[in-house]
Amino acid sequence: MLAELEIVPIGTQSPSLSSLLAEVAKIIDRSGLDYRVGPMGTVLEGDWDRIMTVVKQCHLAMLQSTSRVMTTIRIDDRKDKPGTGRIIQKVQSLETKVGKPLKR
Repeated sequence: MLAELEIVPIGTQSPSLSSLLAEVAKIIDRSGLDYRVGPMGTVLEGDWDRIMTVVKQCHLAMLQSTSRVMTTIRIDDRKDKPGTGRIIQKVQSLETKVGKPLKR
């Protein structure tokens, strides 16, 4: 399963969120899940229970730093493609169809 996680702290005084999101990144990194950080969210790969545990940990950690948090999760779950590696395979498939490597 792939899940894209976006966590937005609301009501912060600073226009930069990276210092608040650093703790979330540490939680994800320590989780042992494969992940890819993007400029507007992070994609996680793993099973439902592990991903949801990490999402909850990230959400609760952000609530320690701010009084309101908006958490969005998008899930791509396929029965016909079990296992790991989809986090890379999806991009490789697109690059094959485009005919060249894409910016990452």
